[in-house]
Amino acid sequence: METVNITINDTVKLKARKGKSAKEILKEHVPPNTYSQYLVILNGQMASLNTKIEEDIKIVTIRDYDEPLKRAYENTAALILTHAAQQIFPEEKLLISHSICEGLFCEFYKKKSIDDETVQKLINAFNDIIKKNLEIKPFITSRLKAIEYFKQIGRNDTAELLKYSNKKNVLLYSIEEKKYWLPGQPAPNTGLIKIFSLQPYSNGFVLRYPIEPKLDRLPVFTKQNMLCQIFNEAERWGEILEITDISDVNRLVVNKKISDMIKISEALHEKKIAIIADSIAEQNNDRRLIFIAGPSSSGKTTFMMRLYIQLRVLGYKVVTLSLDNYFLNRDEINKQRKNINYEVLEAIDLDLLNSHLSQLLSGKPVSLPKYDFKLGKKNWGNNEIIANKKTLFIIEGIHGLNPGLTNNIDDSYKYKIYISALTHLNFDNSNRISTHDARLIRRIVRDYKYRGYSASETIKMWQNVVLGEKKYIFPFQEESDIMFNSSLAYEFGVLKKYAEEALNKVPEDDSSYPESKRMLDFLSYSLPIDDHEISPTSILREFIGKSSFTY
Repeated sequence: METVNITINDTVKLKARKGKSAKEILKEHVPPNTYSQYLVILNGQMASLNTKIEEDIKIVTIRDYDEPLKRAYENTAALILTHAAQQIFPEEKLLISHSICEGLFCEFYKKKSIDDETVQKLINAFNDIIKKNLEIKPFITSRLKAIEYFKQIGRNDTAELLKYSNKKNVLLYSIEEKKYWLPGQPAPNTGLIKIFSLQPYSNGFVLRYPIEPKLDRLPVFTKQNMLCQIFNEAERWGEILEITDISDVNRLVVNKKISDMIKISEALHEKKIAIIADSIAEQNNDRRLIFIAGPSSSGKTTFMMRLYIQLRVLGYKVVTLSLDNYFLNRDEINKQRKNINYEVLEAIDLDLLNSHLSQLLSGKPVSLPKYDFKLGKKNWGNNEIIANKKTLFIIEGIHGLNPGLTNNIDDSYKYKIYISALTHLNFDNSNRISTHDARLIRRIVRDYKYRGYSASETIKMWQNVVLGEKKYIFPFQEESDIMFNSSLAYEFGVLKKYAEEALNKVPEDDSSYPESKRMLDFLSYSLPIDDHEISPTSILREFIGKSSFTY
């Protein structure tokens, strides 16, 4: 019997029969309930527990229901839904489009709306697949064979995705002999997806599942109508650009037609910013405090500067303010909490901010502070602002939509803008590209090129960034008057070379290595795009450099 050497969590060392699955090995050698049954790390890479062990390997288990396990749960739920839809609606094409309402928005290509009967049929088929507890088997096949298979079964969207990859072999998954490509690892069995719902919404429905850290329940369903509108706008932009999936962008690159797409994408951004400026102008100068908020790497700073220009075109005097300059001095924050945390609302000198905004609105001169992060305190120079009653103020910061930021200011003065990179691109019909991943790639590139952080450091910081966003930004996004989608359909091809350079430097023994490999796999499906035609005012320049704005 041929054996392999196995190390589990750097403590358990053993020999096992070659060809056993990771699930079998863990079941025999690790106490139950001490590791997750959804996902495992094999030699530093996320993997299915059904993976056959064919060589010496290091196994690292995951315990808490966190972001990687949520992705595994989501991948499995989406796979089951796709499998169910093919069984009961073989003539239809299911589209899993984007995240919304703590789930995935889904629709059928031919159906203009989804009725209750259709949803119930899907729920019944979904539950049948769960009850069967079907094994989801990973297997490696040649890319060319995979392309041929997907063409034969009418999945040209997946075939086109694989067509532009430079991989010789690809990892696929099978259920009941049906084969699927996934952007990440699923659970080993369908029976592990115990909690889900299909919630009718808009012209489709939302596939919902537990969000981290609570695996045992669904979050409360809350409609996100503003977000729904901005995703609908993103789809219209996709129709204008004639692109839906990554493969559509790759095809333009190969056919040397990407230049037009870059120009049209930038023009769509500029037109929307002009529309927002016009909307502000229609407020008859009453709503003079323009708040801009959004999650990390949304391009808030460049957006603010471009909005500034559009408002100047309309004849306004405009003053820009950053909430970062209104942080409390570090010693004052220390009195409030044990750890310094600039993400919380309480870290802002709210009394000073409200006082300054009130004075500015009444036309009184104000000396603005400048925060020195090295010293941890506000500095006061000669930065005095003298504004008249027609001056507009753009205020940028993560808490801009939070009502608690400006309790002392009447809401009639406020105009709130939410900005995020809400990509409408998918891998294929069944697999979306996460907004979370799109922003992380932007952040990795900017941190690596301009802030002195390695990809490893950015990945490790990212979890805390996301936690802050979930607490301080996302709950207030529906408070906005208007939303701006900062994603650019061509950006993955441009960011690719910079991100790959940073990610390839993450060492194998680093805790961020599994995530770095996942992001490299993400980028492998985009062809590189030269950035020489990108405008110096593009939001993308905030991350790759050569912007005409000063940051």
